[in-house]
Amino acid sequence: MTGGRGTPGYAAPELWMPLPVTHKCDVYSFGMLLFEIIGRRRNMDVTLGDSQQWFPRWAWDKYEKKQLKELMIVCAIEEKDKDVVERMLKVALCCVQYRPETRPVMSIVVKMLEGALEVAEPLNPFAYLFAGVEHNDSLGRKAWSVGSSDWSSSEVVTQSTLVTGTPLMRRYEITMASS
Repeated sequence: MTGGRGTPGYAAPELWMPLPVTHKCDVYSFGMLLFEIIGRRRNMDVTLGDSQQWFPRWAWDKYEKKQLKELMIVCAIEEKDKDVVERMLKVALCCVQYRPETRPVMSIVVKMLEGALEVAEPLNPFAYLFAGVEHNDSLGRKAWSVGSSDWSSSEVVTQSTLVTGTPLMRRYEITMASS
């Protein structure tokens, strides 16, 4: 590749850095799309206050501080969709990990969204943005092999909820169908 291509904000970090470009770039972009679906807005909005300008980082802060109720209020998400949104948020955070090898493959992303695989607790995907915060790649790899979230596992959760059955996802499907 001779230069970076892609929509700023959706393009994986390896497109702009001296890292190999792989199929995991698409996983990163998909994670950013999930953030837009959850937030019901573009990921970057300069008209909002500093803390909410970049939605993915703001969403991580709410997730890390266990303040999902506030995220749901701001994003106008109904209480009945809480579990689905939490699953989508965790999957999005897994998809936008800084290092490509710490992101799941798309087939695993789909299984996690469907509820066929449990979603591991995501690591902070934005730690690399802050001075003094060490990014530990081995820790990232370990996160995907803990318990039932091992990417190579074929263990299936007995009850599965398909994310596309929610009003939040139907809105996205309708938008995509009309384009």
